[in-house]
Amino acid sequence: GGPHALACAALLPDRCAAAVSLAGVAPYGVDGLDWMAGMASGNLKEYSLAVEGEAALTPFLEDGVRAYVEIKGPEVGAALGSLVSDVDKGALTGVFADFLAATFRHAVSNGIAGWRDDDLAFVRDWGFDLAKIEPPVAVWQGQQDRMVPFRHGQWLAEHIPNTRVHLYRDEGHLSLAVTALDRIIEDLVAIAR
Repeated sequence: GGPHALACAALLPDRCAAAVSLAGVAPYGVDGLDWMAGMASGNLKEYSLAVEGEAALTPFLEDGVRAYVEIKGPEVGAALGSLVSDVDKGALTGVFADFLAATFRHAVSNGIAGWRDDDLAFVRDWGFDLAKIEPPVAVWQGQQDRMVPFRHGQWLAEHIPNTRVHLYRDEGHLSLAVTALDRIIEDLVAIAR
């Protein structure tokens, strides 16, 4: 969702008071960022196929969707495999794991179209200039993130004006949302203009 939040900030500055990029990807193909460096093998494969295009990506996602159609909370960590670091595995318990399972089931209930479109959007031109974003943006990123590498958060922080940066050594992709959600919301309210 990070790129979508940034798009709102960039393209709807009169309607967007502030935005958050929480473990969000940076644009693909930009200078100063090896976009796939540090990604877990599952994401390397998925995004390499996305770069090739829809025809290459679709069969991969159609094969992978089976793991999420009827997923339960205790199965989320195993389904995500190498995408989750130890700190993220630690966050995948109880209510949060059940919540993620429910969102995964819902997300794929009508097929892979949304998943595929997100993947393709991430590796295509976003249609706006990050340097021209007017509303304040908070960038939150964990160094233990295997889905979206830490360097993405650093790159975003370096290229978006009026940014409040929250980079954490001991957080991952999922754990950051669990441990810092209240702070993320409080920070968003504080920076909103």
